[in-house]
Amino acid sequence: MDALAGRLAAETDIRTLQMGQYSGYLDDPEVARHGLQPDGRFHLGDVFVDVPAGEPVGDVGFQNCVPAAMALLAQSWYASAKEQYNPTLEDTLKIYEKVSPFRRDATALARTALPVSGKREAHNDFGTSLLLALKVWVHADQPLAGLLPEARSFLEIEPRNLDQLRDAVLRFGGVLVGLALPQSIKDSSGGLRDSWYVPGYGPVYDATPGSLSSHCVAVTGYSHREFFCLSGGRIRRLSPEFLLTYVEEAYTVTSPAVLDANPPLRDRIQADLEDIRRADRPAGMPAFNHRWRGGNIM
Repeated sequence: MDALAGRLAAETDIRTLQMGQYSGYLDDPEVARHGLQPDGRFHLGDVFVDVPAGEPVGDVGFQNCVPAAMALLAQSWYASAKEQYNPTLEDTLKIYEKVSPFRRDATALARTALPVSGKREAHNDFGTSLLLALKVWVHADQPLAGLLPEARSFLEIEPRNLDQLRDAVLRFGGVLVGLALPQSIKDSSGGLRDSWYVPGYGPVYDATPGSLSSHCVAVTGYSHREFFCLSGGRIRRLSPEFLLTYVEEAYTVTSPAVLDANPPLRDRIQADLEDIRRADRPAGMPAFNHRWRGGNIM
């Protein structure tokens, strides 16, 4: 018999402890990091800006994760200017009404969106497209003025390019990512873990993309081995493999301050936008361009 033989086929037990569960106990304060960090501060070189204490703005009874992520990206912009910005649930619901059919007033076609006993009613609260919401944010008429800072443009992140993701956090304050979340990010009690990772047995069983929900977060910080976002009022740790497995779409947004500090970039983006507006719809562009949950592009 071959002396190198002897291992039976790999087995899986989803109860096995995963190293990714314990990343919070392995932090090294000496490693390079930028932006939002698990200590509740934005690390901006030698400057530290506390994350304002406040109520959770997403995952609280409404399907408003896209507006909440937009507001939390704006929070990172303010931190870069050494200012604190504390969006409220009410702020995100007003944004939600601007970027989707969601309405809470008496003129809505469906019932009001006020929670009953802490639970969302099924009516016009169906979430919104991240791409559509970004188009509203950068519109020349500024329909989100007073709710979010002005944005000039948005840029799509290249699939599977984590360096580009870090660059976008460093240079533009963060990235809005659409996630096909797996059930595996829940613990045995049903609560969300703080560390989001791919289990050792891979993206199958409870770790199947989209088996939990479709979600959106603003990734506004990173270290040499993790990325960080706020979700449900808590700072979550996202492993690189988690992003590579579960991200379906990713965009960074450019603010006037960042572009005005880099005139060549500002002028190039403006020229490209004008070219897009003049051009006809590309012949190869499908009329129905949704990406299905679970079809990851990272």
